[in-house]
Amino acid sequence: MYFAIEHLTRYEYTLPVTLSEHLLRFTPLPIPSQQLLSYRLDITPQPVARVDGTDAWGNLIQRIHFSGETPVLDIQVHLEVSTQTSHTDLPLPPLGLPPTYGSEAPALAAYLTLLEQPTQLAPFLEPILAGAGNDLCTFLEHLNAAIHGFYHQGVRLEGPPRSPAETVQRKEGVCRDLAVLFMAGCRQLGIASRFVSGYQQGDGYRQHRYLHAWAEAYLPGWGWLGFDPTHGTRVGEDHVAIAAAPSPEGTMPVEGGYTFTGAEITSTLTTDIRITTRRDTG
Repeated sequence: MYFAIEHLTRYEYTLPVTLSEHLLRFTPLPIPSQQLLSYRLDITPQPVARVDGTDAWGNLIQRIHFSGETPVLDIQVHLEVSTQTSHTDLPLPPLGLPPTYGSEAPALAAYLTLLEQPTQLAPFLEPILAGAGNDLCTFLEHLNAAIHGFYHQGVRLEGPPRSPAETVQRKEGVCRDLAVLFMAGCRQLGIASRFVSGYQQGDGYRQHRYLHAWAEAYLPGWGWLGFDPTHGTRVGEDHVAIAAAPSPEGTMPVEGGYTFTGAEITSTLTTDIRITTRRDTG
């Protein structure tokens, strides 16, 4: 599938400020199921330096340095990405619970840290586990379907994801809440999981688009496999992954701050995401 994505992030300040170093995560992950065709980053004010690299989790980043004062920070990203169906439609391997990671276990430690007290999620997870017959992949499919039942079609633009226990209690959540709940359920059973931020094809009718979030589980001998509880599906060619980390904080598209002198100031954030897609016919 072909994606053309325009993503605007604009910070406006009531008085000029001095911008600190900013870290940007907008470059798609270098994974086999997606290919970056073009990438353009336009920033106002003009940076004095840009350093490309990777963060601790392997995400592609840009570190941006500024000079002087400015009343606005504009970050415009233009992406063209081609995605392919990876192993989305392939039958999953028979694996038991909990999985055995062997020599990979030390590298996965951060992805196994519990996100919730086990007793908080036990009533929710026990029937899912019972229905999975102790098969890891069946459990993941059933967990994804169960959490999909909590999907709330509204939008909550601000704030971190809710705790897994609160999402279960409310029986509703937006994409980041559901992804974190999926991760928590995985980790409680010894399944390494991570949070992924990116874009999704959508239905083509929604005018205002937003970053999407889903989760991935690590299967021994297989690798990372994505599940999107918002849509109740495995992640496939209709997703573009931008960043992945053990927690949502590690996938933030923009990190940075500013300093100022004199009177107190306030800032406002505006985002605008436009996505055009078409299915490849080659």
